[in-house]
Order: sequence, then C-alpha cells, then structure tokens
Amino acid sequence: MSAEDFLERHWQKSPLFMPDALPDALPELSADELGWLATLDDVESRLVFSKKENSATHYRVEHGPFDEELLANLPPENWTLLVQDVEKHLPVFRTRLQQARFIPDWRIDDLMVSFAAPGGSVGPHRDNYDVFLCQGDGSREWRIADADAELTVMDSLELSLLEPFADDNPLQANPGDVLYLPPGIGHWGIALDSCMTYSIGMRAPTLAEFTAGVSRILHRDIEHDKTEELFYTDPDLMPGESEPGLISLRTMERARKCFANPATLDDDDFAMVFGSVVTDVKAWLAPESASEEEIDAILNSGCPEIQVHGMARLAWFCGANRNFVFANGLARPVSAPELEQVREICNSRAASVESSELFRWLAAKGAFDLPAGKQDD
Repeated sequence: MSAEDFLERHWQKSPLFMPDALPDALPELSADELGWLATLDDVESRLVFSKKENSATHYRVEHGPFDEELLANLPPENWTLLVQDVEKHLPVFRTRLQQARFIPDWRIDDLMVSFAAPGGSVGPHRDNYDVFLCQGDGSREWRIADADAELTVMDSLELSLLEPFADDNPLQANPGDVLYLPPGIGHWGIALDSCMTYSIGMRAPTLAEFTAGVSRILHRDIEHDKTEELFYTDPDLMPGESEPGLISLRTMERARKCFANPATLDDDDFAMVFGSVVTDVKAWLAPESASEEEIDAILNSGCPEIQVHGMARLAWFCGANRNFVFANGLARPVSAPELEQVREICNSRAASVESSELFRWLAAKGAFDLPAGKQDD
C-alpha cells in the first residue's frame, strides 16, 4: 500500500492490520533494558497489574521510577511495564519513528515501549490520538471494537477504561506486525506470552493547550468552552506535508477550523502560537539551554557540525507574511535564507557551526547536543 492510499483510506478513518510490515533490522529492547529505564528518575514509566475475580478483571496501576528489587520479583503473569519517550532517552530508537515518515514529524509524539508478561494488559480503552502498535518479540491478541459501537466508560482510578467488549475475530500480532488505530477506536490488547510492543503515538493538540499557548506566547486570554475537549484533526492529510519539520499551510487552515474561537487571531499570531504548542516539550525532558559562554566555546572549538539534541522538537512554517522557526515550545521569525537553513537542520538533524543569530538562538533554546564536557559545566 502506498502512503497516498493509506492516508486516503485509513488515516483518522479506520483501523488497519499490517502483517509482517516491519524490517528485521530495527533496534530492539530487552525486558531487562526496559526495566533499567524504568528505574531512572527522569523516565516516565508505569506498571499495570490485572487480576481476575469471578467474571471480572480488575486493573491497578503504579508509577515509576521503580526499585530494581521490585522489578526482579514481579509475578510470572498478568502485568505490563510501559515506558514513554524511549527514543528521547535512547536516540537510536528514532529509527523506529522513521517507519512513519509519511506523517509530519511534529505530529509524532513519542515511542512508548511496553513489556507484558503472559496475560498482561492495560485493559480495554480508547485513545484520543492515532497510534501504530508495532509488535516486537512474542505475540499479543488485539480485540477491536466497531467504530459505531456504544462503549461504556468504567469507573476506574487512574486508568481510563471501557467496559469489556466482544470481538468475534480478534487479531494476533506476531513479531513484525503493525496495527494502526485512529482516534476513538476501542481496543484491548492481551499478551499471549511474554511480549514487547513498540507504540508510535501521535500528538494531537487540544483547544485547551492552544488557548494556554495564547496566554503563554501572546500574554492574551481567549475564552473557550472548557466542558468539551476539542482535538486537532487532519483526515485529509497529504503525503506532501511530511517534509521534516514542516508545519504546512493546510495544517494552519485545519487548526483554524478545529479551534474556531482562537481563529480570530491574525495569521502570524496564530502560526506562532500553534507552532510553539506542537513543539513544546515535557518539563523533565527539556534539553539544557546553552549559555553565551558555551555557545562561544562551540564556535571557537573548530568543530564544523553539531547534532540536534535527541529530545529537541524543531519545526518551521512558511507563511504568506512571515516565516517562523520553532524550538522546544518557542518561536522566532526568520528570513527566507534562514528558513532554508532550518529546513536543512530538520532534514539532517545536524547544523553547521557558525556565528549567526539563528545558530545562537537555536543553541540558547536547547536545540543542540552540547559537546562533551559542556553539559556539566
């Protein structure tokens, strides 16, 4: 299937199961390596335990970081360990995100990796974002609810669960298989044996996030309906919108329709806020900003090139009036020549070291991986 066919027929429309879709050469984690990540303070992790009582299954969640001894003494079945943002902590796993390169990279949120013991599950649920569920070692059964099924939300603590639902034709995901799910589709994964799943989750900004961005970036308040959570959607996404770092004009047009009230902002203000919101980073994952002294040291080091930081989120927008670059939740207008530089940086995830206002601004916003010895000064 071509990218055009997938986007037209399935993206934000209907699930698609793709057997044997992934190459064998992709980086993988072992259960022990995933457990090590879950012991670290700056890593977001969860353990979900399931327990059957009579005809019902109860779920309980604990949040990391976890003690090594606890992980070493987990029961032989009915639990799942989930770790978020694996590609930011282990940049080699960005390779897995490249399997979804037909999706704009600002839309890709993170790579979550989960290890499940036999019977492990996080329960029946649905997400408000698109996800590609890529099966690693082991096998998992997926039960998928019909798109028009009336699903009941369970009264559960910390887990947004649905009442169990039937699926007469469940899927069995084996190594290399991929299941794509659009937002809102009920799904329920159960480990058939010890298994690893790599989940490429999408970022779908909400109206609440956008209005908060208006306050943060423009220092203005916009009223919005706080009772309804509106998400950005793009069911008409086109392959040409997937250039690295690009926030397309079509994206801005869709966002204006999704976020009707803030659409009263002028084009430049709307673009500046939207790009800042979709490149914002979690506080505990924000890359270190380079000081003026550190930037000068980089410029004087004789190093011709510097890599983009593994946790940095970069994007750019070419508007009718102004062009912008976005780095880790902040925006800067750029000239046409600077915009070309930003495009190349996003494409190669590296930048030429040069004494320019653009380079200094990006370095000061945490865009680059500082040379060894500078990060700890």
